[in-house]
Amino acid sequence: MKDTTEYQIYIGCRDSQLKDEIVSEDELREMVVQFFRRKEIDFSMFSAKGGYLHEDGRFISENSLCINIIGSYDLDIIKLARSLSMYMNQECSLVVKDSIKAEFC
Repeated sequence: MKDTTEYQIYIGCRDSQLKDEIVSEDELREMVVQFFRRKEIDFSMFSAKGGYLHEDGRFISENSLCINIIGSYDLDIIKLARSLSMYMNQECSLVVKDSIKAEFC
């Protein structure tokens, strides 16, 4: 097995101001697929239900998309996550980085 890095980007689908899904999860998914296809970067995605405590004290539940990237790439993951947040009009997105051992077999 090879030592490598795993990144996960969690992005919500609910517009932070309108409190509704303006861009559907399927639309976001297709945009992400096209981006990684152009960059020729291996990735996977899955749907998730997420929740968080909003700054105003409300607990918000929403559909989320998790983008999983394994390996080192010439890609600024934080910049990508911020761009997705801006596109989806999110207050923020979550980026997780782990050192892992992986093998494609």
